[in-house]
Amino acid sequence: MRIIITFFAVLLFLLVPISAAESNDNNWTSDLTQQWNIDFESVYVSTKPIIVDQSIYVRTSSSTIDNGIPTIYSLDLSGNEQWKVTNPNSTKQDMSPILFVSAGTGECGDWPDMLLIGWSDGLFQALNPTNGNVIWQHNTEFLSWGITGEATLDDDSVIIPTRTGIEKLCLDGSLEFSQQLGLGWRNSATALDGGYWIGDESGTLWHVPANQSVNSYSIGEGKIRHQPLIIDNDNLLIHLQLPTESELHLLDTTSGELTTVAKLGPSPAMPETMGQYVITADSSYVTLIDCLGICQMVNQVPFRSNGEVSIIFDDHIVLPHNSQEGGYGVFTISDEGELYLLNTLNFADDWYGTAGLAGQEVNGQKQLLVVNDNANLKFLSTDYVLLPESSSADSDWTTIIAMLLALIIISTTGIQLLRERFQSAFKFFILFITILVYFSLGDIVSAWADLVNDADDSDPEDVWSENWPDDWLGTQVVVFEFKDGLIESGGHVSHDDVLQLTKHVTSELGIELEISDTSFGKYVVSIDGKSGEGWEYYVNGQAGSVSAEYQSLDSNVVVVWKQL
Repeated sequence: MRIIITFFAVLLFLLVPISAAESNDNNWTSDLTQQWNIDFESVYVSTKPIIVDQSIYVRTSSSTIDNGIPTIYSLDLSGNEQWKVTNPNSTKQDMSPILFVSAGTGECGDWPDMLLIGWSDGLFQALNPTNGNVIWQHNTEFLSWGITGEATLDDDSVIIPTRTGIEKLCLDGSLEFSQQLGLGWRNSATALDGGYWIGDESGTLWHVPANQSVNSYSIGEGKIRHQPLIIDNDNLLIHLQLPTESELHLLDTTSGELTTVAKLGPSPAMPETMGQYVITADSSYVTLIDCLGICQMVNQVPFRSNGEVSIIFDDHIVLPHNSQEGGYGVFTISDEGELYLLNTLNFADDWYGTAGLAGQEVNGQKQLLVVNDNANLKFLSTDYVLLPESSSADSDWTTIIAMLLALIIISTTGIQLLRERFQSAFKFFILFITILVYFSLGDIVSAWADLVNDADDSDPEDVWSENWPDDWLGTQVVVFEFKDGLIESGGHVSHDDVLQLTKHVTSELGIELEISDTSFGKYVVSIDGKSGEGWEYYVNGQAGSVSAEYQSLDSNVVVVWKQL
């Protein structure tokens, strides 16, 4: 009986860390580690950066030309600059968010992957995300400033909030129509039932239907500086900025009825929806609005935020604290439906901030980009990374089964020792060691590779070719040495091991890759249908000593595959 009790006690002890690890997912802010920091110096950033695949895009603005020229930067995930585009004609209020568009086809025509950029001098550009080259561009009206709000995608078109109205362009750059409305600042259009709704600096909400017969609604004597939010398909929620306060209004677009939802603080942020909820902020509070049925205020949390509201990792709300102390508030909604402050993020160089945050989760690792008005951009991440080949659920079950097997064998070994059956106990102990080695084999091989291949003894410059372009410097380069020639490819970033990099390059080049999966890892059998007597790889001139999947890589490396 005591053996059974002991068995379940040990089992409970071993399984508790798994549950604890799952609960720690809600505490991810305490697990963040800063990977790098970039100071763009005298410019400022008031618009959140974006992450697309393995690239980061961020825009800077400037108060005067002496402080710097407004720029769009492309960075890799290690913080290295890939390209940049400047606009010396900017009027220095460049805060229109960057918009990424995937390649597609529509009634308007065809278009490639693009970054859509609105500039404060009225210029609107579609840039190539890979190199920053201009795909097409369009000029809008300039009156003291040009474009300051976010463009809106509508199927195969984009709606540009100009200084004096809106313009609709096909995604191939051709103009569909231009409409004069009121003067705008950081305003943005909402697409609804084939028409477009946009506010202006006089508190007027404009409606431009498909036939362009313009209607207008007076929301109040204030300013509308955000995109109207769609509630229940035919209602629009508008946060009106007044001199010393603000008001939240709901417009029934069918009847034209206007309802005041709440009176709030001054200098409102740009509200965001999260399911049935709306989150908005101002100089006094962050406010939660529940719009299930009718829109009504739930609760408020004291916090000063006047810029972008970010929803990251599905259920976390992050706002920049717009004060000299700076920092970021991380909020969430409780099971009871109330907003509360979960945590704060603070850094040594905190300052005023209005830009939102960009976050993504890759193979179990949470990645976060934060930036303040002082143009300090940081890349943060948690340490936990899940292997791409297996899901989290599979990993948990594998761990549980392995622990159960180990527990059963160790318990049996102990019982046999107590009964003085030493030979039997030794057999179970050997079985335990075998299972332990099996589940630890990947870590053992990786550790062996790091021990054998000293990174300090290898340098990519030793195998660098003068024929390679300068764009490949500081990146990951792959060379395939066939019996009858070479294939070279460079400029790759953020690949963790030789096999991952090789798969990426062969896929990009359309080369067939055959891999054999063994108990000691995955090995390349043939490349482009050619096997010979096999293939071996070299990293910065050093021959690989382990499977390609266990050979880790730096960001600056040359990998050579040689046909035997």
